[in-house]
Amino acid sequence: MRLSPKPWMTAPETRAVMEVLNRDGDMARFVGGCVRSAVLDLPIADVDIATRHTPEKVMELLNEAGIRVVPTGLDHGTVTAVVNHEHFEITTLRLDVETDGRRAVVAFTEDWREDAARRDFTMNAMFLRPDGSIDDPFGGHGDALAGKVRFVGDPTTRIREDVLRILRFFRFHAYYGKGEVDPAGLRACRENAGLIDSLSGERIRVEFLKLLSAPSPLPVLDLMESAGVLQIFLPGPYDLEALLRLIEIDGEAADPVLRLAALAPERHGHAFRASERMRFSNAEATRFHALSSSEIDPGADSVRPDIYRLGNALYEDMVRLQVARGMISSANAKAMIEASEAWPKPDLPVRGADLMEMGLARGPSVGEALRRLEAWWIARDFVPDRDACLAETRRMIAEEKI
Repeated sequence: MRLSPKPWMTAPETRAVMEVLNRDGDMARFVGGCVRSAVLDLPIADVDIATRHTPEKVMELLNEAGIRVVPTGLDHGTVTAVVNHEHFEITTLRLDVETDGRRAVVAFTEDWREDAARRDFTMNAMFLRPDGSIDDPFGGHGDALAGKVRFVGDPTTRIREDVLRILRFFRFHAYYGKGEVDPAGLRACRENAGLIDSLSGERIRVEFLKLLSAPSPLPVLDLMESAGVLQIFLPGPYDLEALLRLIEIDGEAADPVLRLAALAPERHGHAFRASERMRFSNAEATRFHALSSSEIDPGADSVRPDIYRLGNALYEDMVRLQVARGMISSANAKAMIEASEAWPKPDLPVRGADLMEMGLARGPSVGEALRRLEAWWIARDFVPDRDACLAETRRMIAEEKI
C-alpha cells in the first residue's frame, strides 16, 4: 500500500528530521495518529516518528545536524526534535518487558513488528515511510477505512498492559467507529471494567473529556453504561436527552465540561464527587459545580440580575443548559444570550474604601453597607453611577440605615 505524500510529510522541517534519521537506510518511519489521519485524509495534530536508532544515537545524529533535541522521555526511548518551532516526537522501537496496568518497563528493539505488537489498536499500529509506503502488520489500514476499532492481538492482554485502553477503546469508536462496535473488544472492556479504579483521576479526566468532545458521543456513552464501564468513575443517573439537546444547540462547539454538566450534574450533598475522582483542576471543578448548582429565572422581567450574579459566561452556559433540560425554548434562549452579549456585567461603582472615607469603621459594617447599596443599585437596573451611589450611601448613613 502506498499513499500520496501529504503536505506535512514533505514540509522542510519534516524532511530535515527524516533525512537525518534515515541517512543509513530505513531507520525511521512515521507512526501512530499521523499515519491513521493520513489514511483517513484527516488533519493531523502531531507528527510522531518511530526509529530503530537508540535514543542516544538519535540525539547524536540530530545534534550533528544542528537540530535542537530535547530528551523528553529517555526511559521510554523518547526525544523531541524541534525545527522552526515544529516539534517531532521520536521514539525508539520497543517492547514491554513488564506492565502493571498503568506503566511499563520497556526494552528497545530493532523489529518493527515487535513494536507494532505492543500498540493498542490496529489503526495505530501502522508505519508510514517518507515515500508514502505503508507497513501494516495487523491490518490497521483496512480497519481504519472500515471504521473498526480493534485491539492488536488479544484485547484482554492489551487492556491489562494499560487499563486506560478501556476508555480509549470507546473514545476511538466515538471518533472513528462505523457500525457495530468490535464484539471481542467490548467483551474485554466489560470483563475488565473494575480495573479502571486503578487509574489516576488525571488520566481518566483527560480521556473522558476527549470522548465528550466527540461530534456525537451519545451512542458510545450508552454503550459504556450498558457495559458497566461508565458507572465506575461517573455514577448515574444520566440525562442523555439533555446532552443530546445541548449538542444540537452547540453543534461543533464542543465544551466537554458543559456537556458533562448536562449528562451528569454534580448533585448537592452527593457522596461521590465526579470532579474529585477525575481530579479536575480548581478552575474546572469550580465551573462544574457552578453549572450543576446555579439557577436562572427565565420568567423574570429582566435578565440583568441573573447576569450580574453569575457573570456573562456562566449565565450564557446556564441558558444553554436550561434549553437542554427542556426548561427554556430555543427562541427565548437566543434572546437571553443576545441580551447577555449586549450587556457586559458591570461592577458596583462604590468600594469599601469609599465607605470608610465616609466614616464607617473597618469591619462587618462595611460589608453590610455594600450589600444594602448593591441591592438598591440592582433594584434600579444598575443605572445609578458612582456619584449617585455615593449620594445614596450618604443618605443611608444620615438616616442610620447603615
